[in-house]
Amino acid sequence: MKQLIILDLDHTLIYGSYAETETAELLFQYHKYLTVYERQLARDLIRLCKSKADIIVYTTALRRYAKSICLALNLEYVELLSRKNCIAVEGKLKKQIKEEWLENYEKIIIIDDSPNVWIADDLKINFLVPDEFRGQINDFGLEKIITELKNL
Repeated sequence: MKQLIILDLDHTLIYGSYAETETAELLFQYHKYLTVYERQLARDLIRLCKSKADIIVYTTALRRYAKSICLALNLEYVELLSRKNCIAVEGKLKKQIKEEWLENYEKIIIIDDSPNVWIADDLKINFLVPDEFRGQINDFGLEKIITELKNL
């Protein structure tokens, strides 16, 4: 069965912070004021996703920022969608499922801490929703997602 996994970045796999320090593991310094922290088990989740399906990264962040994160995490994707690919609905950015994805994949799994940003209503779509990651070191929110993904 051909599957697609759509991964969100911010608050799902990483946390970008303007604070001077956070407790989570540093991924990289994006610029003078913005530091990016890696969520515990993010790389394990990425490896599991890669073994199960094609991966698309879809974020409301800017493309350059998203590419930097994917490079730092060794996150290989078939497509990277960013803020310019979102649509504005009542002043809020929304992510949408492309018709071609529904045609080409038997199952679509979306891993995103904010399912409310999606315009997605199809029986092929499964949401796995981790708790929002805000840079805390003792965060194990991806454990349950990894378990759920293994069981799908």
